[in-house]
Parts: sequence; C-alpha cells; structure tokens
Amino acid sequence: MKKIKYLSYAFRFATTGVFIGLVISFIYSYMENPNSLFYPSTFAFVRKFARPLDAVAVSALLWALMGLVFGFGSMVYFIKKWSYLKQTTTSFIIYYVGFTPLVILAGWFPLSWVNLIIFTAEFIVIFLIVWTFYYWKTAREIRRINQKIKKK
Repeated sequence: MKKIKYLSYAFRFATTGVFIGLVISFIYSYMENPNSLFYPSTFAFVRKFARPLDAVAVSALLWALMGLVFGFGSMVYFIKKWSYLKQTTTSFIIYYVGFTPLVILAGWFPLSWVNLIIFTAEFIVIFLIVWTFYYWKTAREIRRINQKIKKK
C-alpha cells in the first residue's frame, strides 16, 4: 500500500514540476525571443541537441526531477519528532543538493564559481522568502485555531 502512495506522490510531484517548468519556459521564451520561437531553456542549452524536440524532452525530464526533489523534500515537514529547525535545515539541504545539479544540466546558468555563488545567494534569498511566507501563514492559522478554542 505504501508503494502505491509514494508512486502517487511521485507522479503528482513530477507533473507539477513539468507544469511549472513549462510555464517558466513560456515566460522565458516570450521575454527573450523576439522571433517567438519556443525555447524550453536557454539558447545555449537548446543548441546542444540535434532537434529542438529533443531539448524539450530533456527539459521535461529535468523539470519532472525538479518536481520530485521539491515534492519529496517537503515531506520532511511531516516528521513530527523532528524540531522545526531540523526540518527546515534538512529540507534546505535536500532542495539545494537536488536542485543545483539539475539547473546546471538544464543550462540555466554557465557553470563557473562566480555563477554558482550568485545562484546560491539567489537560492537562499528565495528559500527565505518562501519559508517566511509559510511560517507566517502557519502562525496565523495556529492563532486562529487558538482563538476558536478560547471561545469554547
């Protein structure tokens, strides 16, 4: 039974990753392409393939893997015996270690120490923004529940 549950999670996480990757690639293509061609990633990435369709297929695979990294990485928050700090630290490590090689393979930035440092700084900032949003949202929900309990 657990295998089916995790396969269901994997399918959902992978399809979410492909959907988000596709949306981002559409936005990128419209912003960066005056000739309105679809590029699933950077032009340098697409040039590595004999056919544009191959670049789209590899991109979809990478997006699916990104979805799996973030989906399964978020499951550490369901480990109730862990502190919130341990959950947050572990999820950050899973996200960073899993996501970084995938964005390098996807050609999102040229690989160099400077670009890796810039990517890491951007990753940390985005992680902190998302973490702060969810922390605030959860704290607000807890306050709401506590107020309902006090009324009873």
